[in-house]
Amino acid sequence: MNMNLFAKASAIALGLAAVTPAQAVTFLYFPGTSAPTAGYNVINQFDTTAGITGSNFQINTPPSNSTGAPPAYATFGSSSYLSVLANGSATINFGAASAVEFDWGSIDAYNTLTVLLDGGSSFVITPGGNFTNDADGNQILANTNGLFQIFAEGNEKIVGLTLQSSRNSFEIDNLATVPVPEPATWAMMIAGLGLVGGVMRRRAGATSVTFA
Repeated sequence: MNMNLFAKASAIALGLAAVTPAQAVTFLYFPGTSAPTAGYNVINQFDTTAGITGSNFQINTPPSNSTGAPPAYATFGSSSYLSVLANGSATINFGAASAVEFDWGSIDAYNTLTVLLDGGSSFVITPGGNFTNDADGNQILANTNGLFQIFAEGNEKIVGLTLQSSRNSFEIDNLATVPVPEPATWAMMIAGLGLVGGVMRRRAGATSVTFA
């Protein structure tokens, strides 16, 4: 069952990465939870390989051609999912995003997730390493099947993901993002805040609010 963003924020989250000057992302894992979160746009349900580059990966539609297992708690959209096989790689590029999420299935230590950032830099997430969750590949339990979220820090923008696996396999579904607002949208937001500020100043005894 999907939870809204507020409920997820209060859930037990595993794998929180502390932000350091050398680290451009923060990530959270919600065991036994599924996408999409309110405010995220699902951009890929993995019905086709369109928009995915790499080698030794496939779109699975259980049970006919499944390799590996779908994320156990993925309930949104179609039954297809992306599976990166042994020594395979799949790169998914998308427009600049401030946050990304997906359903991750049977997480294990031979999965590697690379977050691609605007400007060509990247950040690598390794289960059992800097992502300190259970990483034993269990196909059923919540500790290894759930919702994974990635947040860009500062002025960074997430522009894609690369999934790699040294053994069978790395499975995800329901990739969703929060796009970075367009400049025109930012201008509208700033103008709106200015209008609100003007109204407040005209009110007798109004409290001045400054947005840093």
